[in-house]
Amino acid sequence: MDSVSQIALGAALGELVLGRHIGRRAAVFGAVLGTLPDLDVLVPYADAVDTFTRHRSWSHSVFVLTAASLPLAWLARRLVKMSASPPGFGRWWFAAWLVLVTHPLLDAFTLYGTQLFWPLPLRPVAIGSVFVIDPLVTVPLLIGLVWLWRRRTPAARLANGAGLALATSYLGVTLVVQAQVTEIARASLVERGHDAERLVVAPLPMSLLWRVVALDGDTYREGWRSLLDDAPAMRFTERDRGTGLLAAVGDDPSVQRLRWFTDGFVRARASDETLVLTDLRMGAEANYVFSFEVGERDAAGDWRSVVPRDRAPEFDTDALSEVLRRVVDEDAFGDGAGMKPVR
Repeated sequence: MDSVSQIALGAALGELVLGRHIGRRAAVFGAVLGTLPDLDVLVPYADAVDTFTRHRSWSHSVFVLTAASLPLAWLARRLVKMSASPPGFGRWWFAAWLVLVTHPLLDAFTLYGTQLFWPLPLRPVAIGSVFVIDPLVTVPLLIGLVWLWRRRTPAARLANGAGLALATSYLGVTLVVQAQVTEIARASLVERGHDAERLVVAPLPMSLLWRVVALDGDTYREGWRSLLDDAPAMRFTERDRGTGLLAAVGDDPSVQRLRWFTDGFVRARASDETLVLTDLRMGAEANYVFSFEVGERDAAGDWRSVVPRDRAPEFDTDALSEVLRRVVDEDAFGDGAGMKPVR
């Protein structure tokens, strides 16, 4: 999730566990620890793919964060001036552990990919039921925090707890809606005789509009589902994955790592003399967020691997406006925004 959400979550949990003992400093303590795992963005890595795939790895491991919670709790206890009824080390440790571990757990609800069990060689957890920025997660937390920061009353403490409960309940609701959209998507694909096993199902903010990507051999299909739709089935557009181009650099370790990290949801295309791989999970057609230049054509016309470089996103503002209109209009994309519709 975004930094504001993580800070708000950490501060709310800090207040919940330590607020009665150390006052507003509990929120500060939680906010600082809630930010800590994302400082891995400051670590230099070998190349663009390495940077992309190692974010949310060691710094988001429940094993690493559990171990780190002990010295951090000890340090905080030494630095913070105690009240008349100082909390014991166990409460400090529980607060530190809770704030640290809930950070990657919240991240795991997004689609990026969080390596909760690093260093075990398990695929990143990417539930994908929540967009990376969602006010329905953040706003309830902020309301309770602001109230408690201004007025340290029982009602304000109740509001802080209610904010945590509402944010958590919303996460649960998104799982239910995601399951319903997945069922509709599978049924729609099977009805047309297409593979419906490998899907990514993820929402835009506030979970009103959901995007579905289905892999099927050399192609992928993209479809949209709004919670306001009346039609019982989904429509999909079909596009080429560029598997031949992907095979040309398939032995490169960076390419293999990118395919592992994205669970294979990548597309390859040639852009002039450059081979570009795109993460199909995040963004949408003409507005993908993460792309990498991984190959170049040599003098003989063959592709050779290069050190991966970031490819700047090229956002189509018209397509973005169509996506927003799709929330209320099932025909917003027409025949698939100029792409071949799936029959």
